[in-house]
Amino acid sequence: MIDIAYRPTLTSAREAHAAGELAAWSQAYLRGEGGNLGIADPLRRDDNVYVLGDVDLRDVYPCSGPDAGFDWPLPVDEYERKVAAMMEALEAGWDAPPLFVHMPTLLLADGTHRREALLRLGRERYWAVLWMNRPPLVGRGQSVFDEG
Repeated sequence: MIDIAYRPTLTSAREAHAAGELAAWSQAYLRGEGGNLGIADPLRRDDNVYVLGDVDLRDVYPCSGPDAGFDWPLPVDEYERKVAAMMEALEAGWDAPPLFVHMPTLLLADGTHRREALLRLGRERYWAVLWMNRPPLVGRGQSVFDEG
């Protein structure tokens, strides 16, 4: 299990990554206060690969947001309150936890409010836990077709 003290921060995620414990850190974060059980369970698979990487915030695609076009629409007032609070916290030095991005699709699975707050503050890049299944669905010498 995780050898370092868990905290819901980017610094803690970096420490976990360096210790080879990013998967355990991710589960602790996603199951913690305000977590996201919707992705915590699927990420428990043994064949997931995790890396911590710097991403361009404009290249990731949120699945939730303040309008009906999102897979998980959020009430506009609630969304705006959370984004404003996060902007204030970031300006005060908050060590915000990384986003969670599915590596092959660039789907932003967790961190919609953090991403928006960062963008509104002029940040174009931030850290994300990037994950994918191993082996990838399509890759070197692999076929998407069943040869059976």
